[in-house]
Parts: sequence; C-alpha cells; structure tokens
Amino acid sequence: MRNLKLLRTQEYGPIQALGSPQHFCLRGDRETVLIGSEYGILELDLVTQQVINEISLTVGGFLSEDGSGHIVGIEDLPDQESVCIATAAGDIILCNLSTKQLECVGSVDSGLTTMSWSPDQELVLLVTGQQTLIMMTKDFEPITESHIHQDDFGEGKFIGLGWGKKETQFHGSEGKQAAHRKQMEVLLASPWDDGRPRVTWRGDGQFVAVGAICLETGARKVRVWSRELVLQSTSEPVSGLEQALAWKPSGSLIASTQEKPNKHDIVFFEKNGLLHGEFTLSFQKGQVKVNELLWNSDSTVLAVWLEDLQNKNCSKPSTYVQLWTTGNYHWYLKQSLHFGSSKRSQLALLLWDSEIPYRLHVLCRGWRYLCYDWLSHGLFSWGVFLHVLWL
Repeated sequence: MRNLKLLRTQEYGPIQALGSPQHFCLRGDRETVLIGSEYGILELDLVTQQVINEISLTVGGFLSEDGSGHIVGIEDLPDQESVCIATAAGDIILCNLSTKQLECVGSVDSGLTTMSWSPDQELVLLVTGQQTLIMMTKDFEPITESHIHQDDFGEGKFIGLGWGKKETQFHGSEGKQAAHRKQMEVLLASPWDDGRPRVTWRGDGQFVAVGAICLETGARKVRVWSRELVLQSTSEPVSGLEQALAWKPSGSLIASTQEKPNKHDIVFFEKNGLLHGEFTLSFQKGQVKVNELLWNSDSTVLAVWLEDLQNKNCSKPSTYVQLWTTGNYHWYLKQSLHFGSSKRSQLALLLWDSEIPYRLHVLCRGWRYLCYDWLSHGLFSWGVFLHVLWL
C-alpha cells in the first residue's frame, strides 16, 4: 500500500484565450503544454508561465469562426517536429509549431469522434462518425478499417459450461424472450452517458480497447483489438456499465465504472472480456457521475474524475478527482481534490505526466492550469524527490 503526500502545487492563469479548453497534451522535451479550443491551439510554457505559441484553426477553415467547431484529439509528434490535431468535422491536421504551417493529411467525410495514438506513436486509431475504426501508420497510410459493433466474440473465444448460471438454463421460447427483454431493460447505458466511444491502449501498444454503446441493446460494451485491428474479445454483458475506460499500463486490467442497484463501483475487465474485481466509490448512488478514469504511468495510482449529477438541489455541479491505490487486494482512497462549481474552477481536462509518475496536470474550464506533485511513501526515492524539486 502506498501513501501519497502532496509535495507541491503550481498554478498558472487564468490564461487569456478564446473559447473553452477541449483537449491538451504535454511536450515533455520542452516543458510545455499544448491546449486546443474551438478556435485553435496554444502552447503554454510551464517554466515562464507564458503563452509562447498561438495558432488559429479558423483562418484555414478547419474550425468554424462562430466557435461551433470541436477538437477531438491532440498529439505531440517529436519525431515529425509537428503536432497532430483531429477535428470533429473529420480533418487530420499536422501543425509545425516553429513555422506555424498547417497541413491537412487526411479527412473523413462522416467526421471523427476520437483520435488515439499508440504508446510508441507508430499507429493512430481513428473512430469515425459512422462508428467505424480506421487504423493508420504514423505516416497516415491506412492499414485496415472495421466496424466497432461485431457479432463475433473475437479470436479469444472461449467455451464456458456454467450449467448453474441463469443465462445457461433452459427457458423455453416464451421464457427466453422474457429473459431477453429483461436483459435489454437492465443493460441500457446511463442517461448522462455522452454516447462517445472511448479508446485506451495497453502500455506496450500491442492491444487497444474500445468502449461503445451497442446499437441494438443501448448498453456499453468493451471490445479488445490487436494492432492489426483484429477483434480479440468482447466484454460479457454488464448491467449499468458506464463510459469511462482506462487500460492499466502494466497490461493486466481494464478499468471502467458500473452503476449497481445500491452502489457505484469501479470494475475491472481482463483482456478476455471477463470481469475481475471491483471496489466501491465513496459517494452515494445517483450522487455523481464518473467522467473519466486515468492510470498514472507506473500503474500504481488510479485517478477518478467525478462530477455532481445535476438535480433540483444541485444546479451548479462540482467536480472532483480521487486518487486510489491498492495493496493486499484492497483499494484505498488516498487523496481527494475538490474543484468547486464555478466556471473558473470546474475541471475541464486531466492528464498524468508521462515522465514523472506522481505528477498530475489539471486544466479548469476558466483556463486555470494546475500541476500537482505527489510523493509516494511506499516508493520513496531521493533521486525522484530532487528531480521533482528541480523541475
């Protein structure tokens, strides 16, 4: 079990920028952060706390001048000395931050909902507006395309006897139809689900999981695909499965959330699609929704981004981040951050540092940027301690 102690908090802003922050990524080699909005991208220097680059995407027509555009992904590509940006309209853009030159390297007519690069940045997976997956090389050469929703389980198909289970018992035609209707009722996605697919890669980049709402049942399912976009497995039916999805970098488990009759759980899937463990959140059922889950780079801390569900007693929802660690097969809540309900403080984006495992980057809707450095007592290292202080 690891104890987390807050070592340092840095705060910048509010940053002077148009629109609202939609996506961001780190440029680790330069100590800067790239932030995308409905008007373009900007680069924030974490040392000088200054905006050192601003690039408009409305001038080139990639985003609408009325602010209705949306960026669905940003990725820094050091090897190409560029930043890759994907828009909801379907454009994939390479931007050279030195020259501010923009190049459209591809476009998808049905639009895009997600762009996700593999950890080694050799592949990029696109999710289109027609619920298809497109796997491409780093040079944007298409490899293959597939529909998200597959009838087949996948190559990892297994045979389970399970004669004692309700789903394997003989019902007869009428009983079978009733059981199917009941399953359809309980499996529906949450009313607050944003409907967007979620994509998460295993740490070694050999597999990628995609969570999406099934077109037939209206429920969330998780499918695991290979780098060649060959379906490996499909999650078992899970009542109340929600949108958040995060593959543990070490590769063992895929985290998601599930709303149960009397509680709200973090649940874990194995690569074969079977559930394997859970723990209960410290909120009452129906009090909060989970927007996202994020593992830190060494798989020791799971960040849970929560938001109050709006109701007559909560017109301005607050946002929270909880940090959980595990030890001896038990999960422990180690830290809880409360970001309030004002636009200035509400959480907009969250990201773990890729180089420093216990550094958490936060961007609020009012363009307020925060950086938290935690110290893990279970893994105390003077080298890490001095490195964090130096940065």
